[in-house]
Amino acid sequence: MKKRFKFEGLRCANCANKIEDRIKNLEGVLDANVSYFTQSIKLELAEGATLDRIIDESNQIADKIEPGSKIVRK
Repeated sequence: MKKRFKFEGLRCANCANKIEDRIKNLEGVLDANVSYFTQSIKLELAEGATLDRIIDESNQIADKIEPGSKIVRK
């Protein structure tokens, strides 16, 4: 399953890369691409992965690296 979301609060391209690397290591995430320039994230999730859990965990990661940044659910 592929999903795309807006990512608010990214103020640093290096931080976006760090967030991306950490999200890629989450269980159920096959691939992730965080774009500082478009302020968005593309996720590719494994079959049966829980989107809500992945977004919650991703937001925790993002807030630790770039305080105030988060994925915006549509």
